[in-house]
Amino acid sequence: MHRHPNRCANEPVGEGAIRRRRRYLGLGTAVLLAASMGIAPAAASTAVAHAGPDAVPAAPSCRLLPGGGAKPAGDTSYKLHLGGFPAKQAVRVDGPRTSFRAAVNAKGELDRPGLRHGAYTVTYQNKRVVCVVPPAQKPGTGSVKVTKAEVVVLTPAGVSLDCTKPTTAEFDGKITATGPGKVRFHWTLSTSPAPTSPGTADFPAGSSTQTLLHVAEVPAAAASATKVTVYATLHLPDQKMTARSGPVTFTCTK
Repeated sequence: MHRHPNRCANEPVGEGAIRRRRRYLGLGTAVLLAASMGIAPAAASTAVAHAGPDAVPAAPSCRLLPGGGAKPAGDTSYKLHLGGFPAKQAVRVDGPRTSFRAAVNAKGELDRPGLRHGAYTVTYQNKRVVCVVPPAQKPGTGSVKVTKAEVVVLTPAGVSLDCTKPTTAEFDGKITATGPGKVRFHWTLSTSPAPTSPGTADFPAGSSTQTLLHVAEVPAAAASATKVTVYATLHLPDQKMTARSGPVTFTCTK
């Protein structure tokens, strides 16, 4: 039998052998460390095989976003979004006139709509995250965009009445817009240029239509009148838009 001569101690070793030796040493170190921590050697080997040098956990973050639902007293509403937290982590949120506890989902995220504008902080595991807050929106502004405005007559045609007494005429104003944001409006009647029934329509994110019922006061007419005709106009001052109804005609009885 022929025996291969033994390598000398100072004989160079190939690069492939060096890489294999480093790999074996790395696995051996991981297994010894796992044994000291009570982790199964197989799990430790798998972790070493799959962990990459760029595997860095996402940093927890918090942002306040416009458009989180209707809010009383004309206050523009916001949504709080949490991301990058440990899965199902319990958190405490503190902000303007509110403080609540919750838990993020399995993706480390949480959305809480219907909040006011202001400074918010999130506390977890004795750590605190300061939320990013955009500038406050003002009523009648924001990212809302009105695409259509119209007025529909609700009063039936051909109504007969005593025109020497005041009466009413009914209209539906319709505003179609893409939110979020608020749209200010008011009405005028053809008998008077004075603005009446002012209000604000609150639009959520996405496209939607708001319907505004308007009951207009029709003043009394002269005793000699045989007919009274009026129309209503819906005004959107921030958008510089108006929408006018068709005529409403009353037949005067004697």
